[in-house]
Amino acid sequence: MFSVASNAQRQSAEITDKNKGIEKALDFLAATNQLASNQLATTTKSNYKVQILTNLHHISQFEKEWRQLEDRCAKPTNVFQTYDWCSNWVKSCASDNDCYKIYIVTITQNNKCVLIWPMMTTCSGPFHILRWLSEPYSQYGDVLLDPSCNTQEVLNLGFAQIKSHPKANSVRFRHVREDAYIADFLKQHAQPDNHIDYAPCLEIEKFPTEKAYETRYNKSQRRRRKRIRKSLEKFGPVDFSINSKGTKFLNTLKLAITEKRTWLKERGLYSKPIMSDDLETFFTNLAENGQTVETRASHLAAGEKDASFEIGLRFKNYHFGYITAHNAHLTDLSPSRLHMDLSQRSAINDGLDTFDLMVPSDPHKKTWSSTRVQTRDYFTDLNFMGIVYDVGYLKVVRPSVRWLYLRAPSNIRRHFTRLVC
Repeated sequence: MFSVASNAQRQSAEITDKNKGIEKALDFLAATNQLASNQLATTTKSNYKVQILTNLHHISQFEKEWRQLEDRCAKPTNVFQTYDWCSNWVKSCASDNDCYKIYIVTITQNNKCVLIWPMMTTCSGPFHILRWLSEPYSQYGDVLLDPSCNTQEVLNLGFAQIKSHPKANSVRFRHVREDAYIADFLKQHAQPDNHIDYAPCLEIEKFPTEKAYETRYNKSQRRRRKRIRKSLEKFGPVDFSINSKGTKFLNTLKLAITEKRTWLKERGLYSKPIMSDDLETFFTNLAENGQTVETRASHLAAGEKDASFEIGLRFKNYHFGYITAHNAHLTDLSPSRLHMDLSQRSAINDGLDTFDLMVPSDPHKKTWSSTRVQTRDYFTDLNFMGIVYDVGYLKVVRPSVRWLYLRAPSNIRRHFTRLVC
């Protein structure tokens, strides 16, 4: 019995040692794979160094170069290509999500970054589509580009890297402003979508003071604004406050998202970023970590009653109105009209240049803007599957569904709204 027990113990010990050995080997392979994934894919073309960033670690490694290019060359409307925006979006929305595969093309010349082209692949049914990083959160698509370099050569090299993606079927460039760095290039190298939109904005330099701003209103508009304030004052004193972080910021953020979702649902409308589960987390991280992009949460209250909200961004002397919402129970009082008036006055008093209401060019935005910039979508197929997607969906299905979306009653529209996005 002693001999049998000893043999069993020896066999058990040997099995345990083998299992430990296998575990160590697996740990080593996992560490090796992690190390490999953290290595930047680098190639040299002529006098350019091309690197592809594919994860948050890569982005963090490239922070210094990214911020330097951004500081030198970013336009205000490049807010959605900034390091603050992109890194916090990846951290909040893409790190644990297999639906997004980061693909950021960077080009360096003489130890100076001259191009950052932020993209990612997503799945759309059986299709793999390359699109702007952080879409649909990003409202304008563009690249960060140093205009002092040979821009045509650099963009050609960057586009070659985009088209050589091993898995993508098609590339879709949405919401490209007429004044974007990439606009003229895409006109030559990609196909335009039939849909044209506009980004309305208020040119604050034309209204440098509140007195000048007041001249924008006619007599009827002034009376209406006074009626709104008077109606709200029935609930108590009207208070307009702004916070960039902290508890009050988070409370306003939560209220704005909740009320916006209610408003969309009641009208049979759908917004991918607003309905995203990660939206609140993203703006929380951006508020805490942002260095060049500032978040702004403005809140209009009447007594103890929350009336309306705006979540905005500030970058390079521009204000971007990202989310506007109001208390659904106060819709008939139009608190958002008074809120917009106060928000734009705040931008004037802070010495900003532009208040950007962004796409889409909804009718109500005309009242609050003084000009607009055209935006277009572009696409290019990379293989046969890409042709099927571009011709079948982008040219046939989507325009048809969009036509229905804009005309159908809300109780019918809510069943197919996601196909428009």
